[in-house]
Amino acid sequence: MDGHTSPARFLAYLLTEYEISVTQLCDRSGLESDIAWAFLAGRLPVTQTLAEQLGIVFHSPGFWLTRQAIWMRAESDAAAPVGGSGTPMC
Repeated sequence: MDGHTSPARFLAYLLTEYEISVTQLCDRSGLESDIAWAFLAGRLPVTQTLAEQLGIVFHSPGFWLTRQAIWMRAESDAAAPVGGSGTPMC
């Protein structure tokens, strides 16, 4: 998975790869089910608390915070105007 993959999609990949259900993820990490599903649906970003909970099961909190930062940067770069100068296109 690269920087063009959202943290939520990456988590979905890991859950599939390791055959872990959302229920198992929640049991192991202390994550609430509604938060897990909202995150997987792309409705929530990685926060410090979420990163700590995900880090219990997969990688580390820093891993998840870094993935979120990379994803946010990729998203903002994709939304930036193609001139790059910061001035509006005419």
